[in-house]
Amino acid sequence: MMHVKATFKAVLAILLFSAAAISHGESGHHQSHHSIVAAVKDYLMQTVANQNEDAKIVITPLDHRLKLRQCDTPLKTFSPPGGSKMGRTSVGVRCESPAPWSLYVSAKVGLELPVVIAKRDLARGQAITTADVKLEISDTTRLLRGYYESVNQVLGRTLKRALRRDKVVTPTSLVVQKTVSRGEQVTILAAAGGIEVRMQGKAMKNGNPGDLIPVVNVKSKKKLQARVISEGLVKVN
Repeated sequence: MMHVKATFKAVLAILLFSAAAISHGESGHHQSHHSIVAAVKDYLMQTVANQNEDAKIVITPLDHRLKLRQCDTPLKTFSPPGGSKMGRTSVGVRCESPAPWSLYVSAKVGLELPVVIAKRDLARGQAITTADVKLEISDTTRLLRGYYESVNQVLGRTLKRALRRDKVVTPTSLVVQKTVSRGEQVTILAAAGGIEVRMQGKAMKNGNPGDLIPVVNVKSKKKLQARVISEGLVKVN
């Protein structure tokens, strides 16, 4: 009886060992989910997050039932049409050998940065001061209307509309600043045949770089059409 029990235990041990070996052998022929997730994370860090260490990447776990043939070559990652965006996105993963396969993996890329927000309720037409705004960490992937990362970027700017306390200051909430303002003294640059001539002028209209605005030559009183080049500088053809 003891001999039978010993034999049964020995056979059972052999069967268990064989099953484990077969299971291990089979799993060795499947691409590990870990390698796929690692490839996706590396791709998002390089392309979407631009190597920003503050980026938070969360990848949706793969279905545990997913079995893919082990790839003999490095996995290739790519963005589907409209991909490579912050927030919710997806990444394609492709194997080319020995048995080609591909799949899409869902992920979310977040980037928390200090952005300018209102310290208190601000009125329309108010010029922003240091007492009005502060920096606060926010998930910039949700700020689709844009944001500012420095208080200095908004100081002195005028609000186009009222802004509630703790709301993000966006470019659309501020009056557009003009590089050249109407009535401002400007330098008129005229160039021809490699020769440049500069003269004093006066802007007759607001303008930003690239805009064509009317200016007056202060000396001759002649009106000209000039293109805004930079602050205080316009150019005539």
